[in-house]
Amino acid sequence: MKRKRRILMVIVFGLMSVVLLGLLPRGLDAETITLRYASYNPPRGMGAQTSMWMMAEITKRTKGKVKFQQYFGGSLLKSRETLRGVQMGTADMGYIFVPYFPKELRLWSVAEPFVRGPVHPEKKASFFWDLYERSPELRAQLAKWNQKLVAIRVFGKHSVGGPRPLRALSDLKGLRVRCAGGYDALHMSALGAKIVFLRGTEVYSAMQKGAIDANYTPLTSYYKYKLYEIGKHHHLLVIPHFIGSIGIITINADRWKTLPADVQQAISEVGKEYSKIQSDKILSLEREYRKKMISAGCTITDVSKEEVENWANICEEEAKKKWVKEAKKQGLPGEELMKRVSNIIKKYSAL
Repeated sequence: MKRKRRILMVIVFGLMSVVLLGLLPRGLDAETITLRYASYNPPRGMGAQTSMWMMAEITKRTKGKVKFQQYFGGSLLKSRETLRGVQMGTADMGYIFVPYFPKELRLWSVAEPFVRGPVHPEKKASFFWDLYERSPELRAQLAKWNQKLVAIRVFGKHSVGGPRPLRALSDLKGLRVRCAGGYDALHMSALGAKIVFLRGTEVYSAMQKGAIDANYTPLTSYYKYKLYEIGKHHHLLVIPHFIGSIGIITINADRWKTLPADVQQAISEVGKEYSKIQSDKILSLEREYRKKMISAGCTITDVSKEEVENWANICEEEAKKKWVKEAKKQGLPGEELMKRVSNIIKKYSAL
């Protein structure tokens, strides 16, 4: 009799457990993964839009298993804090602009000395992914900072312009040209320009006052800062050359290891597709902004491929040698990586 009672009690408790589990809110029996994403970019504009697409798509493909806390505008990590912030886990994922870390991410700047290369943003992204997959050096440098690559951000066509007449790259000789620095400065100097270093937010005022004659920057940024408004006859040169500066979205390597295989797969797939979404956005905005600047009275001239070739002939080799020399000073395998870039870049330039 006692044995029957024990069996009955086990059955009753088992049934009660099943009922209670069924009544529990969904989410308590299936853990939600929350990832903190940090970017110094404002929560608007192309950079924010594409990263928001990426996060929304990861959430969608994991059926809500992964959610994001989004920190834009440097609210969690400032521009030059992101590398170390993701390393330490202050953010699980973050956007890193490679030129801000010339020593820490030296190998990731290997394409910056080039002027010749793919111009279309999608081809440019394909080149960088190909280079990454063939280069254990790049993976090792990120691993040193406890990070894994998720996505690569490339930039569209660059432009140089100001209130002075500009019809060709040769017109930049002797002009005070503002640029961000690095190999951009070396390339502009090769044209005879006098380089001025200023923050992006200071350019409008400096150009308005005549402290600089021109600004060298992505076409989309030129429009964003409304520089085309300055002067009665504003001129802008659009240059169809390769831009080797990139941004990368990374994830903390320790956090990555804790994620289920299906989540890792979703993040990797979306990270690759990010390049296509970004490319379409760049091309769309470039078309839109050109029309608006022309409507505002800006004269826009497309630099010829011959001019770009001549420009590359006078500055590219020197820039590549400088990069290899700087890599060697840090004890990095720069020469081999530079050779690899030189070979791979030809493939995507011919497409």
